[in-house]
Amino acid sequence: MLRHFLLKRSLGIHHHHYHPSTPSHSHLLRTLPPKPFLRQFSSLPEPNTDAETRKYLGYAALLLFCGAATYYSYPLPENAKHKKAQIFRYAPLPEDLHTVSNWSGTHEVQTRFFHQPESIDQLERVVREAHQSKTRIRPVGSGLSPNGIGLSRTGMVNLSLMDSILEVDKKNKTVRVQAGIRVQQLVDGIKEHGLTLQNFASIREQQIGGIIQVGAHGTGASLPPIDEQVVAMKLVTPAKGTIEISKEKDPELFYLARCGLGGLGVVAEVTLQCVDRQELVEHTVVSTMDEIKKNHKKLLSENKHVKYLYIPYTDSVVVVRCNPVSKWKGPPKFKPKYTKDEAIQHVRDLYRESLQKYRYGFT
Repeated sequence: MLRHFLLKRSLGIHHHHYHPSTPSHSHLLRTLPPKPFLRQFSSLPEPNTDAETRKYLGYAALLLFCGAATYYSYPLPENAKHKKAQIFRYAPLPEDLHTVSNWSGTHEVQTRFFHQPESIDQLERVVREAHQSKTRIRPVGSGLSPNGIGLSRTGMVNLSLMDSILEVDKKNKTVRVQAGIRVQQLVDGIKEHGLTLQNFASIREQQIGGIIQVGAHGTGASLPPIDEQVVAMKLVTPAKGTIEISKEKDPELFYLARCGLGGLGVVAEVTLQCVDRQELVEHTVVSTMDEIKKNHKKLLSENKHVKYLYIPYTDSVVVVRCNPVSKWKGPPKFKPKYTKDEAIQHVRDLYRESLQKYRYGFT
């Protein structure tokens, strides 16, 4: 009865306002189906509870994710660093992680193990134990490379405590050293024997084992990279223990291991070919790009060492030439634009002005 009454009332309103000439109510009831009108006028729309629930669950999940990301991205205190590494990297971690960075501080890593053996026996034990436990260790030197290729989270070995000169052969001009010795230490150590290295970089903080393994070099078109000065090597390997290699014993392995990036084993000792010690004279001038392009080949052929230092956003290039004293032809033959007194006059004026301005502050 209620459904029939609502339907008739709805039809009546519709007929009264819009169709004054339509047939009677009974005719409409016979011709029009009742269900669409009943659903349209008498049924109330039900709220979409499933969609609302999914929406709010999504908001909650997003908030939880953002909170977790913020918590674990924020610098943790020293005693909680292992927790972050355990969740996002690996598990479990020891409490005493070692933080190692490269020389320039651009790369840093927290490693499980950082070994610093003091003898070849200790180095052999480190490599053997890592091999037995199937743990990777990476040899690392002074860390002067601007990249982080020498850093490893699983473990590293550094030979800075193995830095002795073992033997100097003045007749053959060779020197045998432990791989952890730095270039400056080596150069100073063989100076008294009248020897020096044929070529090395201007920065001398590298360990010998590292500088040969990465194929580092100095300057000079006729001078080879430092790894070509190697005569013999002693490697500590995981599978074969300690082996001695040279060009005479195993040429192929020797050439591969000289610049092996530590992939064939840890370099423990190195025998290097030296040259007679000599004094060099350095000349530094400022040139332009056009002059460099014009005189490049001439500079390489006439000088033992040549390097360019480009000044960004300018056309200026600093040219540094180094030659033996015997080749030095005296000071450059040009007259300075200013005398010595004129050149430092601005500095004197600055000191005098500062003294007058701040002298009461010193009383």
